[in-house]
Amino acid sequence: MSVRKERYYIALLLLVIIFVGASLRSPISSVGPLVPFFSEDLCINNTTVGLLNTLPLLAFALFSPFIPKIARKHGMEVPLLIAMIFLTAGILIRGMDGIFMLFFGTAIIGMSIAVGNVLSPGLIKATFPFKVGIMTGLYTFSMNIVSALSAGVSVSVATSADFDWRTGLAMWGIFPLIAVLVLILRMPRTLEERKKVFKKIDDVPSEKLWNSKLAWAVTLYMGLQSLIPYTLFAWLPAILIEKGFTQTTAGWLMTIYQLGILPTTFIAPVIAYKFSGQRGLGVTSGLMWSVGLIGIFFMSNHWMIIPFLIITGVGAGTTFSLAMLFFVLRSKTVEQSAQLSGMAQSVGYVLAATGPLFLGMIAESAGTWDIPMVILIIISFMIAFFGYFAGRDRTISG
Repeated sequence: MSVRKERYYIALLLLVIIFVGASLRSPISSVGPLVPFFSEDLCINNTTVGLLNTLPLLAFALFSPFIPKIARKHGMEVPLLIAMIFLTAGILIRGMDGIFMLFFGTAIIGMSIAVGNVLSPGLIKATFPFKVGIMTGLYTFSMNIVSALSAGVSVSVATSADFDWRTGLAMWGIFPLIAVLVLILRMPRTLEERKKVFKKIDDVPSEKLWNSKLAWAVTLYMGLQSLIPYTLFAWLPAILIEKGFTQTTAGWLMTIYQLGILPTTFIAPVIAYKFSGQRGLGVTSGLMWSVGLIGIFFMSNHWMIIPFLIITGVGAGTTFSLAMLFFVLRSKTVEQSAQLSGMAQSVGYVLAATGPLFLGMIAESAGTWDIPMVILIIISFMIAFFGYFAGRDRTISG
């Protein structure tokens, strides 16, 4: 293959990582700010909304263990292509009329995102082994910048005269659609190399992986750091509205929170990759969550809540980037990286799924968001605890 064609396929691979990343969070982060609109339109309560936001996380958990086996047979990019096609369809279906279509589309979205969540770290490790920190940063940065925009833009679209909440949800199908087009352009190279990546992989994570304390530290770090942001995606606008902010302002404050995520999603993995261990960063990331959430808890309808939203976002960006990086750094091979990713995301997302549903139920029962906020603050300290052990300079044996 000529150098020019090789560069062409590498450029396409960069675009795959960018647009797959951009597709994986906005379909979920766009929901929370629109809850007041579609809950009133469809006459659903907080418990039903919590179940809706839990559904993708349950799909992540149930589907993730099977993805390494699929990748063993078909490589990484073919499953990613199929997932992006279904993700586009799921986003469009969710924007149709009726509660059934809302839940059906969300289930498709969850299963599709699970493929991207599990395979993307392995794809980065396999194709850019000497640029893992930078490429992980690029992947998470693209994911979170689109997610940040989705919170504010969705509300603006939903409140405009020409559109409604359905448009605010459906518009984010553009990114997986672009990912589909780029993956199709890469298909000649993909079909040529797909057997090279997982040709010696076991179908499921080994028993040693499930018995590894390090793997469980990574898994619990992953699960807890997912529980808080997915709960905030679902309920932060409601928490802010309870403090006296308007629906539109709450949507844009949600964007500000996610803007805090952006710098650290790119910087944190680059910095972390330069050190043999990441214990200090693992602890600090959890404590940043703590400081931000405590500030949000005590602040009322006042502009001073903004710095705490940003600090919370910094904690979110750092913990997410480290979780993605731990799949690579705590594993010895591409095979083990994909299997650790599958384990952490299946078990971790079961844990994360409890957040939106049960904290929403607690808030509805108590009539206030104070108790759920205290629970999230406690969880942030647990993230720091498991971050210490997941950040140790070791790899999983076996």
